[in-house]
Amino acid sequence: ASRPELIDLTVHNGSTGETIPGARVVIDGLTYASGDDGTVTFERPGESAAVEVSATGFIPLSGEITEVTGAEQTVSLRPSTLSGRVSDESTGEPIAAATVAILDAAGNVVASTQTDESGAYRLTDLPDGASVQVDAGVYGTLSQEVGANTELSFPLALTSATGIVVDEAGEPLQGAMVRSGEATSISGGDGTYSLEGVANGSEVTLTAPGFESVTAPVANGAVEQVQMTPQLIKAVYANVSLLTTEGGLDSLIEIANTTEVNAIVIDVKEGSIFYDSEVEFFDQTGTIRPFYDLDAILARLAENDIYAIARMVVFQDPLVAEARPDLAVQDVNGGLWVNEQGVAWVSAFEEELWDANIALSVELIERGFAEVQYDYVRFPSDGDLSTADFGPEYTAENREAAITEFVKRSHEAINAAGGMLAADLFGFVTIVDEEQYIGQRFSALAPHLDFVCMMIYPSHFEEGNIASAPGHPNDYPYETIYESLERAEANAPGSSAKFRPWLQDFSYGYNDLRDYTADDVRAQIDAAEEFGASGWMLWGDPFNVTVEALEPEPAT
Repeated sequence: ASRPELIDLTVHNGSTGETIPGARVVIDGLTYASGDDGTVTFERPGESAAVEVSATGFIPLSGEITEVTGAEQTVSLRPSTLSGRVSDESTGEPIAAATVAILDAAGNVVASTQTDESGAYRLTDLPDGASVQVDAGVYGTLSQEVGANTELSFPLALTSATGIVVDEAGEPLQGAMVRSGEATSISGGDGTYSLEGVANGSEVTLTAPGFESVTAPVANGAVEQVQMTPQLIKAVYANVSLLTTEGGLDSLIEIANTTEVNAIVIDVKEGSIFYDSEVEFFDQTGTIRPFYDLDAILARLAENDIYAIARMVVFQDPLVAEARPDLAVQDVNGGLWVNEQGVAWVSAFEEELWDANIALSVELIERGFAEVQYDYVRFPSDGDLSTADFGPEYTAENREAAITEFVKRSHEAINAAGGMLAADLFGFVTIVDEEQYIGQRFSALAPHLDFVCMMIYPSHFEEGNIASAPGHPNDYPYETIYESLERAEANAPGSSAKFRPWLQDFSYGYNDLRDYTADDVRAQIDAAEEFGASGWMLWGDPFNVTVEALEPEPAT
């Protein structure tokens, strides 16, 4: 009988060309190990056989050996490890604690690490088509395809970058936030900006109220002119009841996919925190009570290209008040002070509460929200305030200073995390520029907000509040919205791009006010859009959105 024909298969390092001893080769269920020369010798199969080749530190390959395969074969394995060093280009000093991440071909982060004190990093199990992304703080961020490389080092240089941002008409855009790593700037009246401490090859992100965010590269100390596209956010509201009802979120996604709606406001905190937060303060106070899977919700919104807004109630916080009475509004007669509904509040003077709510806001941006929207970011408006003890002297000056400073700090932290800050304000606060005994002075808050969400519900005004309405504002939805926005602009000139009002999508039967129809809801929408607001949001029963008031989804 003739001797079986043999095949020699040699395993090589695809990066260096060197042979790989000890590689594991599995052929038709039989396992071999390559010798010192990287070669495995085996009998040719009768017809065909599957072959798998693997080695520690390399990406495995699979294929097929057939009766016509040549007697000498080579296989190249690509290394699955990447190492290198991140350093300052000018000094050679290491950059420690830089984040180095591996992205798969789809752009998803699959592994990450931080450089050690010598600036070194090492990552394993790289996928095919991988790229590496380095975030070195003030040195900026940069990305590069891995290819066949097993070692990539990044000497980074600090530099300054200048640029100009314009609107869709090519006119300079003032007030755009520009960020790269920890470096931030704001465009001036001529649309120009300058960033210090960024690296060539890094990216800058530009955001502005009423516009889509844009990312652009830094090259030779400059960013090419960026033109921003208007973005009108048109939102519906999802409370925790809807989010925990089977099919509830689906119903709002369906509205977004079939109408002009392109955003959903998600309740994340109202007494309880409804998701698995990791903010220590709220864990210690026992207020984290997950009702839903936040990551799953955000993934669904992203899949459907829906803008995600996190709504959080700030200072009407009865659970924290009960857990930490030292931070609560006290009743001079003993115990916690409560409002007309029997709800306890925490004191907006307490900076420990500021820090906790800011930490929660930053966490929400990091989890995937584009924007955090504060509600009840004020002092109480109802109840017997004559018995309320807030700690510091309860004066208009102190109230306004506390709310304004909290919003300012929040804005800085949220912007630094890459998100936007909005706040819900009483409609009357925006048209009468006084703090209204609750600490909200519109003209003081507007500079520290990306969006102002005035709650302009016609039913909540009184006859005579709206000059253009000859009767009760409830009967004049268009006039109420349009005039309120006009008066708000007069109180904070140049802020209209930040206006995104809450509109009334409910009936308020108090004092025999008539019920609202789809025409009434549409009239409010038309008023907001014709004024030039950056969008609108519908407040009402999320199980019963007035879809008839909405235009069909725009054609693409």
